[in-house]
Amino acid sequence: MGQRVAEDLVRPRRFGPRAVVRVDLHGVSLLGPGERRTMIRWEWVEAIQVADGVTVRSATDEVKIPRGAFGTDAASLGGLLEQARSITTRGEAIASLNDR
Repeated sequence: MGQRVAEDLVRPRRFGPRAVVRVDLHGVSLLGPGERRTMIRWEWVEAIQVADGVTVRSATDEVKIPRGAFGTDAASLGGLLEQARSITTRGEAIASLNDR
């Protein structure tokens, strides 16, 4: 069985508060300070866009992951998140995020 969760502590804005980006078997989450939380389940993901960072979108929410998260560039991270959309390769993608 593959790994179940990968987390990274990031600063979404240059001088902003830190947040935890979490990729797990259920989806992608951004856990901010206080009660600020955004969670997108894999079945709700409509698009994964790669630009300066990676943006995971659903119909109602989005999680913006800054470049450098998980120690990788945006293109590689976007590819791993696309791989994680499939239940059969999700554990491998999460393990790859932990290996960086």
